[in-house]
Amino acid sequence: MNLKTVLYQKWSKNLMLLTVFLMPLSSFIYSVPVTAEESSASNSESTLSNLSTVTQNVYVSPKGSDFLGSGTLQAPYRTLPKVRSVLRDTYAERPAGGTTIWLREGEYELSSTLELNELDSGSADRPVTYRNYPNEQAVITTAKTIDPTRWKPLNSEAAARVHPAVYADQLVELDVQSLGLKNTSGFPGGTSFTKEWGIVDLIVDGVREPISQWPNPQQKIGKNRVGWVTMNGSADPQSFYYGEGGQPKDGITTDEVNADQTDRTARWQRSIEQGHDLYLKGFWRTDFDPVTSKVESIDNTRHTIRLVDIPEGGMGSKWSKDAPVADSTGTGTTTSTTISTPLPAQSPVTIHGDTYVTQDVYVTDDVYHAPLFPEPLLTATSVTYQVYRVGTGTEEWQALNLLDEIDTPGEWALDFKDQKIYYYPDGDINKQNIIIADRTGPIIKLNNASYLNFVGLTIEGGLNNGIEMQSSHHISLDNNTIRNIGGGGILDYYGHDNRIQNNTIYETGSFGISIGYAGNRDTLTPADSWITNNHIHNTGTLIALEGLIITQSIGMTINHNLIHDVPKHGIRYVYNNDLLFEYNELHHISLEDGDAGAFYTAQDWTSYGNVLRYNYVHDSPRANGFYADDGDSGDTFTNNIVSGVSKAFLFGGGHHNRATGNLIINATSGIQIDDRGIARKYTADSTHAEQLIAKNPSTGPWKEYGRVLADTYGYDTNLWKNMLNPKWHPEYPNGTHFKDNAIVQSGTLVIPKKGAVIIQNNPRITNTQSAGLNPNTTNGFYTQNPTILAIFPNINTIYPQIGLQKGEVISTSSSD
Repeated sequence: MNLKTVLYQKWSKNLMLLTVFLMPLSSFIYSVPVTAEESSASNSESTLSNLSTVTQNVYVSPKGSDFLGSGTLQAPYRTLPKVRSVLRDTYAERPAGGTTIWLREGEYELSSTLELNELDSGSADRPVTYRNYPNEQAVITTAKTIDPTRWKPLNSEAAARVHPAVYADQLVELDVQSLGLKNTSGFPGGTSFTKEWGIVDLIVDGVREPISQWPNPQQKIGKNRVGWVTMNGSADPQSFYYGEGGQPKDGITTDEVNADQTDRTARWQRSIEQGHDLYLKGFWRTDFDPVTSKVESIDNTRHTIRLVDIPEGGMGSKWSKDAPVADSTGTGTTTSTTISTPLPAQSPVTIHGDTYVTQDVYVTDDVYHAPLFPEPLLTATSVTYQVYRVGTGTEEWQALNLLDEIDTPGEWALDFKDQKIYYYPDGDINKQNIIIADRTGPIIKLNNASYLNFVGLTIEGGLNNGIEMQSSHHISLDNNTIRNIGGGGILDYYGHDNRIQNNTIYETGSFGISIGYAGNRDTLTPADSWITNNHIHNTGTLIALEGLIITQSIGMTINHNLIHDVPKHGIRYVYNNDLLFEYNELHHISLEDGDAGAFYTAQDWTSYGNVLRYNYVHDSPRANGFYADDGDSGDTFTNNIVSGVSKAFLFGGGHHNRATGNLIINATSGIQIDDRGIARKYTADSTHAEQLIAKNPSTGPWKEYGRVLADTYGYDTNLWKNMLNPKWHPEYPNGTHFKDNAIVQSGTLVIPKKGAVIIQNNPRITNTQSAGLNPNTTNGFYTQNPTILAIFPNINTIYPQIGLQKGEVISTSSSD
């Protein structure tokens, strides 16, 4: 049965449409391939090697027609679902060389997720490609376009709440109920959450507008970090002081909230009493994973703010003293209780100075995430055994999504009670292209799909992820822009042989790219997927997540990516094997969280075989460079450049983590290796050991894998057997090395007292001038310092290759 017959049968029930449709049909199906000039991508030459042999072309345009169009350049279809339907009908008729769907200039608004599966897939010699037409921008979105006439002046009650620095007529309001928007009644996480946001998003002229915040993102209050203020001590398990009354460790009780004379807390309390929700995002207990919490009330007499929920563990930094507290009713039997913080059961460490070894000391607080020195005994009268922390005075917080704090053009807030969006437009709202993201599914989803390519597209305006791939393989995402997304940019689970390359991902509510279960760790089957030459920045704007996340995967290459301006870790890779990270550049990492790493991994004795080489981490003073946390083991760090970080390397109690040939510049500490496994009982019967036993290391592929690792990296021959032997003391950081690294203008080395650890030949250079560094070079030498060249001989040829490469990079091989 030929193609024309198939289509004739499909349309035979509608003779009026049939006469229009059949005439141009043959020109659509077997149209002459586009010229080489037409087949180039909008910004650079295509990386899809099969485009020159494409024999089928389908065209789609927002100005086309699904009823009268035929898919030709002259008569394009209008929607992507229509193209999907036509291609499914002709699945068996795909020509050799593949099919390309060309998207003309404009916005493709989807009413739901565009889902593609095995019926929409190509094959090795007949791939299906969705791409932009040359030099035109095709935008795919699930957002809803807003008619400018729907914006109205503020109602009288809202006008009374505006910030004193602005006039009410500068703001406008939008009735979200009349638009049928769904995600407007409250945060999905309820009154306290860390990872659920899920309310509508406002995008104007391609820019994701900022939700209202106080302090403003670039506003500095007192000595605080820009965009944040701090508590003045805890008042009880769910309340804190914003002014006088608390007893924080830092002793500072200045009322920073009302310092600008706008009567802020009184304004907030009036809005709360009128039924408007106020949420604060704060580091109530730890300096990582901030919690967004609803405010119950504000007491302007006692200078306290009370949350609806008690933060996990109670209010106040875990680094401050415990304090007894009365229950919320103020009733109960008075009792006297004595509280103390014991010294943890761990050995001291030895700090190596430049030329000598100092005395044994206990290392700083952030190593073990618990106070290391005994606090003075605290005796107090109390009515309950519930405790909270008195607070350090450094617990940061900020207010979010409140009309009362809109004071900058572009800011907006969604009022759950009023069911209104309040907005301070930047420019003439009647001339702006305004869309609102309200759909919770991904914009594009690939499920059991294969041999699909997406090239040169712009994807934006959803509350979830931009592109999701599940159980899909031989997928290429190339030269796309993914932006203004409430979730993450790209999610790929249970995939293999996929290529994510040359994309730009920014303004995402959570992560940039997340990969999970690529390949099969149990059978040690590599994924052979690549993440190459992507520019990922300004991610985690709603929920503090990483630029790149890789979980439970094996056999991948991650190279030439540029990641910067992220709130948490830059790259988080946990429970993986045989990952190769090379030529990546990361900077301005951990802009929000503390206790983070540019490269971060944690809690796994089985994650061997990961190699990190030729990477450049810089200008991230809040972050550690390479961070193997809480017993993570088996990583090799070679010939990396680490500059302007906290600790260049932090190995938290794991085995066989080895750093050699690295250049460390201006770090608080060159390395910290600790034996926290003693206190935390990372023993042969621990959870860490159970994870290793689950891999059946005495039989099957993991037994042989242990031998290969030992041969490749020089580990103990009986690798797995030793780690499960109590006499080997797996709670020690055995097999960890820090050798042959050049250290420039950096702090001390911190090493443990216990464990077979080697610290050897790490020469120091006093300052950057002596090192002769030239980090801005594009040609010539990065350094000619003989000490550095002895440690890192090929640094001058490696350095120019790090980070994004001009043009497009095809992920086909890796340099040695």
